[in-house]
Amino acid sequence: MKFTLFRAAVALGAIVLPIAASAASQTEPVKPMPPQQKNFPLDQTWQLRELNGKPVSADLDVSLKIDGAFRASGYTGCNSWSATMYPVKDQHLAVGPFALTKKQCDKETMATEMGFLSALLQYPSWDLVNGELVIKGPRGTLRLARSL
Repeated sequence: MKFTLFRAAVALGAIVLPIAASAASQTEPVKPMPPQQKNFPLDQTWQLRELNGKPVSADLDVSLKIDGAFRASGYTGCNSWSATMYPVKDQHLAVGPFALTKKQCDKETMATEMGFLSALLQYPSWDLVNGELVIKGPRGTLRLARSL
């Protein structure tokens, strides 16, 4: 009789343990989904509104546009510029060498030009935040508004 009860207990354990293990695996925490990748807004012109958290004068025309062939171009407030610019995985920008006109302007405008172009270097990240394009990199942060 003892042996039969032992066999029954073992058999019951063989049924209960897999069910308990199955239930435990169903209660594992759900892993969050990775952030959804956004598409870079190609063929749109953006005007610089802030450079490193400081407002840029509305009178100063500093712009960025990346076309469908990944040619970036714009104006720095003093010089016209262009470069190859690819939006890549994890919302970063790969930027080639700049082609830049060589006009000299006042110190403040030249400082804005240098800050703007520098912020585009070294694989910066980008995001669309409240309708604005925000580009952040090791050399600075740009906040740009869509231009008409």
